[in-house]
Amino acid sequence: MDVRFRYEYKDNWMDKGKTSIDTTYEDYARLRTRVWGRADFTEDLTAYLRLGNEFRDYRNSTGSKHKNEFPDEGYIDNLYLDVKNIRDRVDLRIGRQNIKEGRGRMISDGTGGDGTRTEYFDAILATVKLMERSDVDLMAVWNRYRDDWTLGNPHDIYDQTKIKSGSPYSKMHEKALMAYMHYNEIEDFPMEFYWIWKQETRFYDKETRYPGRNFHTFGTCLMPRFSDTLSAELESALQLGQIDGQSGMEGRNIAAWMTYAGVTYARDDWAGKPRLTGALLYLSGDDDSFYKTADGGTATGWNPLFNRTDSEGHISAGMYDSYRWSNLVYPHLETAVQPRAKHKVRVQAGPMYAAEKDNGARDAYRGLFALCRYDFPLLSKIFGKRGELKGAVIGELMAYGDYYEHEAADADVGTWLRIEINGKF
Repeated sequence: MDVRFRYEYKDNWMDKGKTSIDTTYEDYARLRTRVWGRADFTEDLTAYLRLGNEFRDYRNSTGSKHKNEFPDEGYIDNLYLDVKNIRDRVDLRIGRQNIKEGRGRMISDGTGGDGTRTEYFDAILATVKLMERSDVDLMAVWNRYRDDWTLGNPHDIYDQTKIKSGSPYSKMHEKALMAYMHYNEIEDFPMEFYWIWKQETRFYDKETRYPGRNFHTFGTCLMPRFSDTLSAELESALQLGQIDGQSGMEGRNIAAWMTYAGVTYARDDWAGKPRLTGALLYLSGDDDSFYKTADGGTATGWNPLFNRTDSEGHISAGMYDSYRWSNLVYPHLETAVQPRAKHKVRVQAGPMYAAEKDNGARDAYRGLFALCRYDFPLLSKIFGKRGELKGAVIGELMAYGDYYEHEAADADVGTWLRIEINGKF
């Protein structure tokens, strides 16, 4: 089993998808527990089951305090069958599973609607060996907004795919097909190539119906290693497709793109194993609405596929409905060091801009974002040779720019703090 305890505090966060700032604060504690087991039928045939539960205690909430309360809801977090070495070339995983591809910028969380409570995909995943050190992952996904495999009566409905909260569900299904190739035949120059088709059905908030999307994402990631100390990463992707037409709104074409470029200098032979990365993340934007338009023009706002996560920070993710990353230019520096064994410190900072001035913003400068994270061990070998406790403290701030309207003096800076303890037994 594992246990994850988090205390989180947030203050002066931006309103999602707007240029205004909410000056109220929120803090709460949350506890997630999971138990799992595996059955080995043969060397190449196994089954895996993991059950989970998470509840929260709110001291101050912008909404109802009576949500996610104990005992909340028991859910099936993973349930899959592994069939390995089919014709000595194919490994097959069928069922509910966690999937992450590459750096996770496309495929990392199949259930973005419930945050970090779950990350699963209801999927079939086949890994096909192509060459000595290269393979391709073939995936078919169907994630539904409602999980009927649960036990309990939650106070707050879990909408697994939501972008905007519905009443009570958004009713958006997500379907996808993927071919993701990992090419490692050239020493010191790993490459990835992918195609992902995704369909998002029409969905609802409490009053409005929004159109569905049907689109393809084509991309590559190049990761050259120039020496023992210097490496780079370049990932670029293009999205093409169609947004549904509906009553009162024309259909729209999709043409969006993203790029990440970074260079890392690392010295594993020095004390503390320091690393320094300079990087730029670009996600295309659109000065029109992501959800609907009056003129039917091409939609150029990036869609994060299955990466509605806190990948670039928690405050910054709060800029969007349900962490739907888009319309961002983010040059930044990141440094990391290990002062002692199993102790890690990471600092990341840089200005954030909107690629397009949307939502009536008067300026493209969103603000200066900074993050500091410290991971450390607490206890090990709690039960003989098994069991460990680890901790983490993460702090973030956003000094708001003129993209946001922050007339109140205390709204100039947004803050976020998390204290976390993880146990695995």
